[in-house]
Amino acid sequence: MEVETKMFQKSSPTTCQYWINGNCPNGDECPNLHWWVDTNNNSNSGKDNPNSARLVCWIPPPKGFVKINCDGGFTLEGRKGSAGGVVRDCEGEFLFGFSTALRVGSAAEAELFAIKIGMELAISMGYKNLIVESDSQTAVQLINWGLIEQTHPFYTVVSSIIEMGAKVDYICWNHVFRETNSVADGLAKYGLFLSFNSPVTFFEFAPHFLIFNLCVDQSGKMYSR
Repeated sequence: MEVETKMFQKSSPTTCQYWINGNCPNGDECPNLHWWVDTNNNSNSGKDNPNSARLVCWIPPPKGFVKINCDGGFTLEGRKGSAGGVVRDCEGEFLFGFSTALRVGSAAEAELFAIKIGMELAISMGYKNLIVESDSQTAVQLINWGLIEQTHPFYTVVSSIIEMGAKVDYICWNHVFRETNSVADGLAKYGLFLSFNSPVTFFEFAPHFLIFNLCVDQSGKMYSR
C-alpha cells in the first residue's frame, strides 16, 4: 500500500495539527513541526516540565480522507452495550453517523465493535482512505499490535477489523482523548436507549443532539490535558 506524499521543506513555525493526535500522513515530509512550539520563547520549558499542559483538539482529516470517530458504551447493571460513530470529511462536515445496541460483556468489547461497524459502513459507502479514532487505548492497541491468540475473547472482532483494513488504500487506528471524541460519545449513549432487536440506526443528517459538539469540533476548540 502506497500513499502519495509531496516533498516539503521544514519552514513552518507551526506545530502540525495532525501530529498532535498522532495521525499525520506526511510523516517526515510534513511542512509543519512534529514537536510542540513554545509560545513563551523558552525552548526547554516543554521538555523539562513533565507537568506542562498538553493542548488537544479534534483535527479534520487531510483532503481525500475521512475520519471515523468511534465510541462504545456499556452499563454493568443492565449488561447492555452500545456503539456509536461519526464520519467526517476534510472540512469537518458530517457525512453520516450511526448508533446501535450491543450484546457484549465489557466496555472494551463495545469499543471494538464500534470501530468494526464504523469501518464497515464507511467502506460500504466507497471510502478508501480512513483515519479511525477511539478513546479506548485498549481497543486501539489490540488492533495495532495485530498479535492476538485465537483463544482471546476479542479474537474474532479484532481479526475482522484488521482484515477490513487490509482492503482499503489507507488505514490507521489512533487513540485520542475523550474531549476530542464527544460526538461519537453522544451517539454511543444514544445507542444505550435502542433495542437489541433494532437494526443499526443510520444518521444521514446530523441529529439535533450532535449539532453543538459538531460545531465545537469544527471550530478547533482546544482542550488542556
